[in-house]
Order: sequence, then structure tokens, then C-alpha cells
Amino acid sequence: MTVATVQDNLQLLAKNLQEHLRADVPSGEFFGVKCAVKNNQLMILVQHPQGVAVDTENIFTVLKEALQINSHEYQQEKIEIYLRVVGVRLPYTKRSLTLKKYHSVQQDIAEEDFSFSEIEDDHYPDSSALTYLPTSQTEDTSNIFLARKPVLSEDSKSKSPVLNIKLMLLAVVGVIVSATFGGAYIATRPCLITKCSQLKTAQYLNNSYGELINQTNSEQDLARLQRKIDLAKTNLSQISGISPYSQESQRLSLSLSDKSEKIQQVFTAYQAARIAQQKSKTPARNLKQLQDRQRLWRQAILPLEAINRDSDIYQLAQKKLKSYRANLRLVNAQLLREDRWSKKITSAKAVSLVAQRRQGNAKTLQDWQKVESTWQVAVNALKPIPVKSSAYSDAQKLISEYKPRLLAARNRTTKELMAERTYQKALNAVSLARRYERKNQWQGAVEQWQIVLNSAKQVANNSLYSIKAEKLIVPASSSLEKARGKFAVYSRMQKTRSDLERTCSTEIRVCTYIIGNEGITVRISPDYEQSLQDSLLEASTQGDTSIIDGVNNHLQTLQQALEAISDNADVPLVVYDAQANIIYERKMN
Repeated sequence: MTVATVQDNLQLLAKNLQEHLRADVPSGEFFGVKCAVKNNQLMILVQHPQGVAVDTENIFTVLKEALQINSHEYQQEKIEIYLRVVGVRLPYTKRSLTLKKYHSVQQDIAEEDFSFSEIEDDHYPDSSALTYLPTSQTEDTSNIFLARKPVLSEDSKSKSPVLNIKLMLLAVVGVIVSATFGGAYIATRPCLITKCSQLKTAQYLNNSYGELINQTNSEQDLARLQRKIDLAKTNLSQISGISPYSQESQRLSLSLSDKSEKIQQVFTAYQAARIAQQKSKTPARNLKQLQDRQRLWRQAILPLEAINRDSDIYQLAQKKLKSYRANLRLVNAQLLREDRWSKKITSAKAVSLVAQRRQGNAKTLQDWQKVESTWQVAVNALKPIPVKSSAYSDAQKLISEYKPRLLAARNRTTKELMAERTYQKALNAVSLARRYERKNQWQGAVEQWQIVLNSAKQVANNSLYSIKAEKLIVPASSSLEKARGKFAVYSRMQKTRSDLERTCSTEIRVCTYIIGNEGITVRISPDYEQSLQDSLLEASTQGDTSIIDGVNNHLQTLQQALEAISDNADVPLVVYDAQANIIYERKMN
């Protein structure tokens, strides 16, 4: 292998390592990488400007992973990695790795003039805003090689004649190849006259794909793997069609493309899931937001479901699928609940329209009772909607709108109900009053007509019964006055009868009486008349005038009592003896 070929491979390795640093290390674009073979060891120098924040452990880890992928042409041998600040002569830390020794024809020829000379500062972006924080300087740097030319070993010196012969042969071959294909083109195209490290890297990724997938523990790990695959594909694309590795590189490129596509499917799912998870941190305010989250979870699930069972990434996809489907089920359940609450709001709005229509046409108490019950149905439909629901805010707005209308309908219904009851009470009293009048029970008639009048006046204004009640007031007042007059007469007659009964009732019944429309008719009882006659006969026999005076006084007292009763009753009086002869008559003026 020529020195130029080895140098090209080292430069390609350095380029690949630098790409990994840029992909996997924060501020990786500030790092430069150089590779060389010195004293049978691969040496790697990583440089960065002053002020760049450096996590040395992370850098060594990234480089180790990159070397495992890109350095398959090494036998068991140590690799030295140095970290240095641009402009500083000595490295500030190093790390030794045991990988595979680079397999060249003359490795001593490949030993580059690898000194720690400064990389030009203008090769780096401005890093003044960054901070250089080396995480470890505990490694021994006393033996780190300084800026000097490599010294060839004794073995390499002894092989120098052979080396010269091989160089001459390579030169001749180079001339022939250059004459046929164009030497400049062949010298710059990989995998033509040199070993194909690009192919080795691609084969490693392709063969170890399943194992690498199983080692991914995060989205970042998967992204790192995809970047490595994409880098390997890019390197494969640089292999010329005339290279002996062309057919194999195309096969590997197709295989890696398929694997990259599967990874991209997973990333598509990750992206949709990440957005859905971010949105799920805040409660959904409406049904549309929930539907958006449902759509995102479906977008996360769909590409994972498309991955075949025989794919290496299938198990990883299944782990995510289980979680994503669980989240989708939660969203679907929430959507069902929210849909139910949304339907309740729609139903409440429809019921409110019915309530408004009934309220506009209400003409009876039953109509107003239906209005009240309809508003109550609308409010009751909204009350169960929970606080955490996206429909809660709309429900509360509608409740605040419907409740005053429900209260107004309830007050109107109560007013109409009281008006109806009061009016019905008045009608019932009218019926009773007329019944009492037919029986000449004037006291009862007076009481009922008074109830009619009071009830009619108590019926609320502007109610459905106010006009009907007003029509009762005038006739009820007239009937009440008439009944009061009749009751007054009845009361006097009752007193007259009581007085007559008291006057006529003694040990011997004095008289009987009749009270009629023409007046009072009194008839002396036969027993009383006989008693008077016996007293007068006894007085004439004995010649006792006191008995006669006593009879006359008694008759005079009876006459005065009857006259007073007639006067109080304001009716005429006629008194008959036991033979029905008028013995006294008093007429009214």
C-alpha cells in the first residue's frame, strides 16, 4: 500500500471522527481531528479553540463508538487519543483505547509527521461566548509526544530496501493505471486501488444493526445510530462504479437505506408522540383539541404498525406501540366523555329553544308549569358536566343564562297557581253563599259573600285570573249587603222569639206566639186564662180586692212586655184570648 493511500485512509478516518463529534457533541463544530500512525500505534489528536465547553468523557465515548464502526482494519493494539487547545503546545488530557491495529503494507511509511503544531485559528468559528471546562486533567501528560519528527524503528530501517522495491512496483502500476483510467481520478476515488474502509464500516453497521438497535435506550441513541448509517451511506455513494467493491456497496447501500427508512418511521412516530405528550400537559379546552391529540397519537401509532415482525426494529417499535396505544385509549375515553358532555350542551340548547317558544305562547297555568319544567330540564342537563371537562366553561355560561329564566318562570307559575287557587276559593264561596240564602241561613250567607269579596281582591294583578276575579267584586258586594240586611232581620227575629219565649213561659204557660212577615201574633193560653178567671172568682167570693189588683197588674205587665218586644222587632203586634178574640192590637206607623 502506498504512503498516499495510507494517508488518504487516515484523512478519511479523521473526517469521519470529526463528523461524529459534530453530530454527537455540543459545540462539536468547533473541534478539529487529525490522525497518524506512529510507533505502530494509531494516534488521534482532537483540537478546539480556547473557550469551548468540553465534556472530555463524552468526547472519548463518542470517539470510541466511532472507532468501533470505522476502524475494522486494526489488530489488537492501543490507540492514543489526545485533547489539546489550539495555540497550546501540550495536550491537557489523553485516553488509551485497545482496538485493532491498522493493517498496512508498510506501517512505518504511514507514520506521519504528527507534531502538536497549531491548527490555524481561522478554521474554527468564533467561540468567545463558550467556556473551556476540561473535566479531567488527572492523566499523566509527561510522556505525551511533543512536536518532533517520528523516528523510524530498527525494524522499519531494515525493511527499507524492500520498501523501496515495493514503492517502485507501485509506481509502475500507478503509471499503467494512470495511462488507462486517468491516474488523478483513481488516486482520489476510494476503494479503487486501496482497501475499502467505507465498505467495512457499512458491513459492520449492516451486520450489527439488530444488536445496535437493542442497545438504544433513548431517542438520542437512535438518532446517533441513524446519523452513523446516513454517514456510511454517504461514504458508499462515493465508491466508483468501476471499483471491485461497487456491487457490494450498492447492496449495502440498499440494505442500509431500508434500515434508515425503518428508523425514520420510528422517528416520525416519536415526533408525533412528543407533540401529543407536550399538549397533554395542559387540560384540553375544547373538543377540537382532544381530536388533535387523538390524531397525533394515531400518527405516532401508524408508522410503528407498518414495521414487519421480521424487522430488527420490530421489538423497539412494539415497546412504543404499547405505550402509544394506551395513551390513545385514554384520549378516546376522554373523547367519549367529552362527546357525551358536548351532546348534553347541544341538548340543553335545543330544550331552551322549546322553553322560549312555550313561554311566548303560555296562556294557562298548565302552560306556565310546562315552561318552568322545560327550563329546569335544560339546567339539569348542564349540571353534571365536571370541572375538568372542556365543556365545563360553556356549561357554566349557559347555566348562568338559563337560571334567571328558570327563576322567572317559577315565580310566574307560583303567581298563577296562587291566583287560580284564590279565584277558585271565591267561586266555591259563591256556591255556598247561595245555598245558605236558599235555606235563609243568613249568617252563613254573609260569611261566604265576605270570603268571595276578599278572595276576588286578593287575586294578583296581571295574572291569568285577574280579569275574572274583578268581575266577581261588584255582584259579591251587592249580595253581601243584601245578606247582611237579611241577617239583621233574622237576628232581630231571633231576639224577639227569645223575648217572647221568656215572657210566655212561667209555671203556667201564659201564651203562644207566631212570628211572621205580617208581625207578631200572640195567643193567651187556655190554662193561663182559666187561672185568671179562678183568681177573679175567688176574689169576688171573698171580697178581696187585692187579688183583683194583682190580676190586673199582671195583665198590664204582660201587655207592656209584648209592646216592648213589638217595638224592638219593629213589627205589628196582635194579641188573642184563648177563644181567638182580639184583646190587643198594636200597628206600626
